[in-house]
Amino acid sequence: GLAFRTDGRAISGFLVPDLRVSESNGVEVSGSYHWRIADNKDLTVGTHLYTKATPMVSGEWRHLTDRGAYQITGYATHSRRITDFTGEPTTERDLRGYFAANGRFQFTPEWSLTSSIRVASDRTFLRRYDISRDDRLRSTINLERIDQNSYFSLSGWATQTLRLGQPQGQVPLALPVLDFR
Repeated sequence: GLAFRTDGRAISGFLVPDLRVSESNGVEVSGSYHWRIADNKDLTVGTHLYTKATPMVSGEWRHLTDRGAYQITGYATHSRRITDFTGEPTTERDLRGYFAANGRFQFTPEWSLTSSIRVASDRTFLRRYDISRDDRLRSTINLERIDQNSYFSLSGWATQTLRLGQPQGQVPLALPVLDFR
């Protein structure tokens, strides 16, 4: 059965299962459990079962603090990786996954920190498991100070390419980028 609160507050419990069909994974059945730890933080853990792929686990942590908020998402599996890009998987199994985190913190009325981090274990993981069709993953961090008379920003960017045939070493890294006015 399903339970809904009438007062609008979140509760812990199992989420409605998801059923999907894809050519690469076959039939996917996924289920998750949402754990409301406190009014300001929660954790959702899930499992994904496939008829044509190795099972995968996922998790999402969200936390609202007195200075800001952040969330962390991850996927992990132990499966065969396609390395020669002919579509045939290798015989060796590797730990594969995806990690994403983002957040914003306001330390004082002037100072803030914003970040977004996205990293995949390999170029084919996100597409193989139908998580994303992105061809590059951008990560950034930015420390800012804004007041009535000045602006200061110290930031940086990193990009992970997921494009086949493009060497990772040719993808630029911008760190640090300084802006002061």
